[in-house]
Amino acid sequence: MRILKHIRNGAIALGVVTGLSVIAYQLLLDDVAKQGLSDMTKTIIDSYVKLHTLVNDHIGTIMDEDVVRENREQVRQAWESLGF
Repeated sequence: MRILKHIRNGAIALGVVTGLSVIAYQLLLDDVAKQGLSDMTKTIIDSYVKLHTLVNDHIGTIMDEDVVRENREQVRQAWESLGF
């Protein structure tokens, strides 16, 4: 029962915050501020999509095993030179 009470309270708090945010957006922001907020949101979404694409593009890339082994050895030596 205690868990359900926490879930209920969280849902109520989320609803209140969402409602107040919508009211604040409608009443307190002028058209320029709304446009700025919209542009910022679009920029954040575009950045996320670009980063997601960049990170996931390398999946499936075939690397030469000799290059991987050489890189692994260089990293190991670098760590050893640092005392690890």
